[in-house]
Amino acid sequence: MTDEELKILLKAGKIAAEARDAGAKMIKPGAKVLDVCEAVEKMIIEKGAFPAFPCNLSINYEAAHYSPIIDDDKIIPEGAVVKLDIGAHIDGYITDTAVTVTLDDKYERLAEASKDALNAAISNFKSGTDLGEIGKVIEKVIRVNGFSPIRNLGGHLIKRYELHAGIFVPNVHERFGGRIMEGNTYAIEPFATNGFGEVIEGKAETIYSLRNATIRGLSEEEKQFLDVIEKRFKTLPFNERWLSDLGDRNTIEKMLKTLTKKKALNSYAVLVEVKKGMVSQFEHTVYVDKDQTLIIT
Repeated sequence: MTDEELKILLKAGKIAAEARDAGAKMIKPGAKVLDVCEAVEKMIIEKGAFPAFPCNLSINYEAAHYSPIIDDDKIIPEGAVVKLDIGAHIDGYITDTAVTVTLDDKYERLAEASKDALNAAISNFKSGTDLGEIGKVIEKVIRVNGFSPIRNLGGHLIKRYELHAGIFVPNVHERFGGRIMEGNTYAIEPFATNGFGEVIEGKAETIYSLRNATIRGLSEEEKQFLDVIEKRFKTLPFNERWLSDLGDRNTIEKMLKTLTKKKALNSYAVLVEVKKGMVSQFEHTVYVDKDQTLIIT
């Protein structure tokens, strides 16, 4: 990464961090999930970046991937454990960050477990280190706090216009996870739970991404719809709210499901803890330089 590219990444990270912190202050009992997410996304744009993916606001046993739909009336309940996961990009240079807000003091230790694990992981995140060892650090900190890490969730390598670029940063000890490479950008995101420590896909799907823009057998209407997606988002995730100018809610939802079924789009289900345990998450994006690891968010 050149010095100029790193400057762009740092700017995107600063915007993401400011939007994350402002959004966290909006998380209160009775607040609408839609209002929080739209305010965060608007702030990212006003500050000079673009959302790298739809704002995620996942509650209690929802671990990830809940993003409000058009006219969503979901409300944050009393006593909730709320994960706000957001991203900002400038010209495809992506940053990804998350925070947990607890609305009941009895879950504060759960939140601290994932936060402490993140800080410990960053302290050990150096060029040449095996990623499995990072998972070992995360797992140890979470277990010492009395909780379980979520084994099938973790961080990821980030490349330009690629949010998940093929390298996994585990939350448990894994052998031969591959080595951290100088010049790369990674998201580190420990998840802790008082449940079993595993997530499964729920029924709701609110996030999509482009899979194949040149797939055959589409109608002209479907081709035009897919063309808009490719021009607006490239391969980055999006949801139906960002296409609300293309028709009413039912029309958009139907088109998204059709294009997903025809394998032109990927869809992402809300991920829920298998035993419905409460879940916490903290996340930073880091850049690995020769002599140091920079926290971007």
